[in-house]
Amino acid sequence: MTQQQRVSEPWIILPGTTVGGEVDTFSVDFVIWNRDRTESRQLRGLVDTRASYTLIPESILDELGIERRRTGAFKLADGSRREMSLGLVTMELEGQIDDVHVAFGLDDSTILVGALALEVFALAADAKYRRLIPAELTL
Repeated sequence: MTQQQRVSEPWIILPGTTVGGEVDTFSVDFVIWNRDRTESRQLRGLVDTRASYTLIPESILDELGIERRRTGAFKLADGSRREMSLGLVTMELEGQIDDVHVAFGLDDSTILVGALALEVFALAADAKYRRLIPAELTL
């Protein structure tokens, strides 16, 4: 194959998307650290590609000293809207470590791993087998 020839794939899996069926949620384990990586929390959250941001209860983020950098107005699954603080944490997911933007949820909030985190880690949600899979980075 010459350099000018390209292999054409019929489809690619994009980070932050769902493949293998209807958008669904399933749980994954992950770790978050404070900015200087002196404290961490092991968490279990629902993967939901319909959620843009990762949602973590504010009590956990406050314990780690995560700074509230700005606020955002979010539309929730029930159709209501809520203003939430946003911050940045270091996250380990599927053996990779990177910085991820998170929303400060109410203390009774379900922990969610959203599409933006999956994009950072180049992962997609496999709805059929309820797991994370590698995705293709594109430009």
